[in-house]
Amino acid sequence: MTATDGTASGWRTRWVRRENERRRTAYESAMEAWRQRHDELRQVCAWAEEAEERAAPPVGLPVTLEQGEAVATVQAAVDLIEVTARHATGLPAPELTVVPAEDTGRSPRLPKGVAAVDSGTAVVTDRRLILVGRDGTREWAYAQVARVAHDPREPYTLLHAHDGGGIGGVRVPRSAASAFRLRLTLAYAEATGARDSLLDRLDEAVVAHWRNRPATPAPATPDEAPVVARLARPALVAAVAVLVAVAAVAGTVRWSGADRPVVGMQVDDGVAPLDPSAPSASASVGAPVSSTATPGAGPGGRTAPASSLPGTAPVAPSSGPPTAGAPSPTGGGSPATPPSGPTPSGTGGPDPSPSAGSPSPTPGDLCGAPENPYGYNYCGGSYVYDPAADVCDWFACAANLWNGKGYLVQCEDGLISRTGLPRGPCADHGGTRRPVYV
Repeated sequence: MTATDGTASGWRTRWVRRENERRRTAYESAMEAWRQRHDELRQVCAWAEEAEERAAPPVGLPVTLEQGEAVATVQAAVDLIEVTARHATGLPAPELTVVPAEDTGRSPRLPKGVAAVDSGTAVVTDRRLILVGRDGTREWAYAQVARVAHDPREPYTLLHAHDGGGIGGVRVPRSAASAFRLRLTLAYAEATGARDSLLDRLDEAVVAHWRNRPATPAPATPDEAPVVARLARPALVAAVAVLVAVAAVAGTVRWSGADRPVVGMQVDDGVAPLDPSAPSASASVGAPVSSTATPGAGPGGRTAPASSLPGTAPVAPSSGPPTAGAPSPTGGGSPATPPSGPTPSGTGGPDPSPSAGSPSPTPGDLCGAPENPYGYNYCGGSYVYDPAADVCDWFACAANLWNGKGYLVQCEDGLISRTGLPRGPCADHGGTRRPVYV
């Protein structure tokens, strides 16, 4: 099947190719480690089955041997270690076997409660382990050793005495740990009559390791591709990264002030109105709307009901005393223009073409905003700094709308929020789309 960009088969096929490559690489890495461990175990078994030759003691041996005592190996740069804590944790379990030390690539470390107290040269014979250090000589006769414990991760060995006294041992260089452990364990097994048992344990370790051979992975199929694999396309990843970066920058900018206009919105800077005939005071950006700007206005600068807006049927003027901006007795029921705007001449009604800076929308012209009794719209006008208490009955609101202290805005996902939030008004809703006007 040919993979094509932009189709389900395309992204699934690309995921299969990547997944099969990942499985192949992981399998080869596991097999390499398995083969290395297998070779080490087989080599240990081969050495253990060989008859130990009684060679002459090396020249310059730092200890005096007993009559008939044979040397198995000599190792320099060995640390004498002791278990200093009464209840030390992480110590290896005693077992009559040879555990090749793992090559972790780091310097040897001791667990808590174990300390290196001296260093020198270790001599392994068929009767004892001797450490000739700077502060003296320490030896362990095999007849007095109850158990031998090799740590599988670090190149040190502990020897437990029959009398239950202090636990001590040696730490050797990591590169020499496997050979040293083999010689020491074979010598101890020979001296205690446990050589055949040791060989059986080594055979069991080889068989157990063979059974743990990594299984060949099954090839991946397109049906296994997760949905998130779609984002593996470079174009989508780049687009997501750009959106995240833009949202972070916009959130930082919007945090600078509660009433600062949202970045990217085309708004008046308060210096020159958008239209020469528009008012210069009430239409400036960031100026709160007076509660007396229109007849019947509610708290926070809300406009009159739709029936009193321009373009609708006129209604009878209120019988109460006229307020600022109220229609004149001879001007019909239409509201007057804002106090700061020019007064129309010739007729008692408003200018049929309201200024571009503060249009008064009709119920059918809210530029996508839901119908509401306050005239909130997306067309233009003044910012809504003091929204109505029941604004969320008419608009879909963000959960943190009332935490803001600025004006209303619409987010990219359609919810409305408010400026003045720490992370910006629409940080969790795709960013800010446009303000809400009245």
